[in-house]
Amino acid sequence: MSYPPKDYVESNQVKLFNLIERYPLATLFCQSPSVNHDMGFGTETNTYSCHMPLTLCRQSLTLYGHANPTNPLKKFKGKQIHGVFHGPDTYLSPAQVQGIKLPTWDYATVHFQATLHEIEEFDKQIEVLHYMLTAFETKSQPWQLNTVPEKQLIAMCKSLLFFELKVTHITGQFKLSQNKPAETRSEIANLLSASKSEMSAYYQ
Repeated sequence: MSYPPKDYVESNQVKLFNLIERYPLATLFCQSPSVNHDMGFGTETNTYSCHMPLTLCRQSLTLYGHANPTNPLKKFKGKQIHGVFHGPDTYLSPAQVQGIKLPTWDYATVHFQATLHEIEEFDKQIEVLHYMLTAFETKSQPWQLNTVPEKQLIAMCKSLLFFELKVTHITGQFKLSQNKPAETRSEIANLLSASKSEMSAYYQ
């Protein structure tokens, strides 16, 4: 039996990219073998996790970010890491939806594998900052990077870990009650729309 069920697998890259850009806070997982000093080899795996806002370049399938240099990510330069973007989710009750017999939870997530590379050139670091500000700042009154004196900006960049994640695999897990009849899914869609849930857009 495969997991997730094939009905929940989303491969449409436009839908995956839209979710990433709308919910950019990713959970990153890094694994490294721990060393058994008595035996001289790794016997188990240490897993590090952290939350990181990332911006996506659709054309190159690259994610950009920056972190505190004490972040465990620094240990994984040139290595593969796993990440998850968490989209909206919702609890569904039989008391609200006649077509379901047991409580359930629907959600939309994007999973990816990527290789981490450090960005050390100052000009490229500034490009990453501009890229992130374009993605995250409000359009009406955006904060401008040029308000920071150059000397302070250089010092700030030196104190951070800038990185890019070259995505090697990406897929979505969209659990949207696909195993339910069309009438039930329509009932769920109407319920979510009436409650103004962010999940409602995923049933359209």
